[in-house]
Amino acid sequence: MNTLRRTGVLALALMLIASSGFADDSASLKVAASRALSLAVVDLDRKNPASDALHDAFKESLSYEMSQLCQMPTPIKPVKLDAARAGWGLGTGTYDAAVVIGGTVPKAMISSGFTVTKATPASGDPKRMICLVTRNEDPGLAKLLAQSFPEALKGPFFQKALLRYSGAPETEATDWKIAGLAN
Repeated sequence: MNTLRRTGVLALALMLIASSGFADDSASLKVAASRALSLAVVDLDRKNPASDALHDAFKESLSYEMSQLCQMPTPIKPVKLDAARAGWGLGTGTYDAAVVIGGTVPKAMISSGFTVTKATPASGDPKRMICLVTRNEDPGLAKLLAQSFPEALKGPFFQKALLRYSGAPETEATDWKIAGLAN
């Protein structure tokens, strides 16, 4: 009986606290959602002075291609990370996708829950290799990204930024071999 009385008093106290000052504070609580795609950017050549320009060019090119497919603006919010944080963020859903620039996907980003699409330049230059890692939990988004990715790599601003990044002559065109790897 004593335990029942304590439980009742505790429940009453919690209701009084909730109805007093805390109720007013909760009204000021705001939840914000973003329509922007969260993109983890893993650059394997972090010391490259042309990295930031390449990241921006990829973001803009991918956003443009996705917007064309969706028939509506598709903003992208890139976040530069190391491979371990990008892999963790993909696994938890913090990031919708990741792009790995300058080589193959690090082991920290390989999982059965992800699909890797690998773009290798026809020249075979590993410094110009780009890999897109998508989450399997959202097949619609993964399909949209898979359709947009090859076209985004063909964008003229991205092409110029990639040539500067890899130190190749700016007159050289890059043709891509795209391979989807389910991991």
